[in-house]
Amino acid sequence: MRKVAHPLEASAVAGLLALAAIAPFGCGDSGSAAGSWGPDSGVDGPSGSSGGTSGSGTGTSSSGGSGGARPDASASGSSGGSSGSSGSGGSASSSGSSGSSGQGSSGSIDASSSGTPDDGGFGDDGAPLDASTVSDGAAGACAAGADPLKTGDMGKDAYDCTLIALAQMYGDPDPMMAKAQIQIESGFNVLATSPDSPCGDPNGWSDGESKSFGLIQVTPACGEENAALLPNGHPNLDMDMSSALWATSVYNPAINLDAGIQSIAGSLKTAERNFPGCTMAQYVEMSAGAFNSGDNAVTGCAMFNSRAQGYVNAAITNYHQFAQAAGWPDPY
Repeated sequence: MRKVAHPLEASAVAGLLALAAIAPFGCGDSGSAAGSWGPDSGVDGPSGSSGGTSGSGTGTSSSGGSGGARPDASASGSSGGSSGSSGSGGSASSSGSSGSSGQGSSGSIDASSSGTPDDGGFGDDGAPLDASTVSDGAAGACAAGADPLKTGDMGKDAYDCTLIALAQMYGDPDPMMAKAQIQIESGFNVLATSPDSPCGDPNGWSDGESKSFGLIQVTPACGEENAALLPNGHPNLDMDMSSALWATSVYNPAINLDAGIQSIAGSLKTAERNFPGCTMAQYVEMSAGAFNSGDNAVTGCAMFNSRAQGYVNAAITNYHQFAQAAGWPDPY
């Protein structure tokens, strides 16, 4: 994520921690969501406007993360923009390829197949949907014991209902894309730690404290996740899930994913403001690219600099696999 700090909503985090204490992130064993959530359910798919606060791109993880620094990457092709170093990943060049990056087995999204350019772009009939319809439906499925994002891989499905709840909370229209991004960031390793320090070492912090951490690779050194700071101002890097400190550890999925979804939703809202008239599918892609490389890496409707383009392509590849396994609609 980017290095702009946005304090967490304490009530939201407390609610997620309470949920984790009752049933740690699972959605039940009611089977595939295809019957209650998917192309044949009457709900066409994720769409709508986003909410939440502004966030940013993310760095690498020890298990195959996103491969670079998270300072905003400018469209002019500088490797990290003016806000920080470029990290260990490739430079953010200005290739800015045009069109949708999400061409795969389900085909690319365009206005001819999904309605007018500003209709949301997810409905089979071209009708606009909204994020509340999607998130409410998915949250209802989770409350009933089903898991709309279920792929059948327990390790990858463990946080599905948390992602859905956070998507509903912050107005992220597509929690499956967040799941696809987690696969890139950490491979679903709760204790993943990046090899690089995207924002350098703040005064008094060690290099080890300046990495990116957890499922979605939060970077306290970039000003992210104030809720995970200790009283001395250093990040809480506790890895002992039975410890009292675990409740505020940056590795704790409730803390970690809250920050990530806030960032994704904020980036989507920024993209809507900066580039009106894109489809919702394109805005979701744009929020993913911005999460990795910053808002300045987005140059148009599903258009990015080369670094962000590579990240989005990888996320969409994961998305295709997860959506097919879960029976989740795939607009990319």
